[in-house]
Amino acid sequence: MKWLLCFCCISLVLFSGFSKVTQSVLVEIYGDLDRDKIDEKITVVELNEEGNDGKIRVLNIFKKKNNQWKLWHSSNTAILGSEGGGMMGDPFFDKSIGILNGVITIDHNGGSSWKWSTVHKYRLKNNEFELIGYSTHYGKLCEYWAEFDYNLSTGKINYKKEYETCDEKTEDSTISKVEDEVFYKKLKKLPNLKNINKVQIKITTPKYKEELIF
Repeated sequence: MKWLLCFCCISLVLFSGFSKVTQSVLVEIYGDLDRDKIDEKITVVELNEEGNDGKIRVLNIFKKKNNQWKLWHSSNTAILGSEGGGMMGDPFFDKSIGILNGVITIDHNGGSSWKWSTVHKYRLKNNEFELIGYSTHYGKLCEYWAEFDYNLSTGKINYKKEYETCDEKTEDSTISKVEDEVFYKKLKKLPNLKNINKVQIKITTPKYKEELIF
């Protein structure tokens, strides 16, 4: 009887341990991230663990050493949770992540009648994947559409906002007003893959006082 109880306890511990690390691979891509002409591997895995915005996703970057993949960098905030898109649900539903010229690009989108999308671009520098580009587009039909495009390397920010009016009968939209602004803002320290979305950055446009928050 004691042996049976012991076996059951061990089985329960093992089952609990495995349940905590249960995960599914959403994405697996390859590309050269450090310009050594050897591809690295990126995976995005979804954990069997709930966070504030649904199931937690982890982005892992692997480097091949001695013909084996070794974990190089990891982030549990770069990919939004499974319910982080609001009414639209999964903001990463199209699994849009890519590598081009050593740059990692990640797309998210969400909303309901009010919609939003973001693009983050990361490049290896100082042994961290620093955010070098960020763009966002958001708004609502018959209200306005706004966009920011931020080159964090140069500090250049493009902002544009188009206000719309719609015909109630035909539902045709007309642009009634446009705000367009270009300015520069250099950050002392760039966000990176590991701390993105952990600390909020807010920049206000000098002319129209519109806020860029990321």
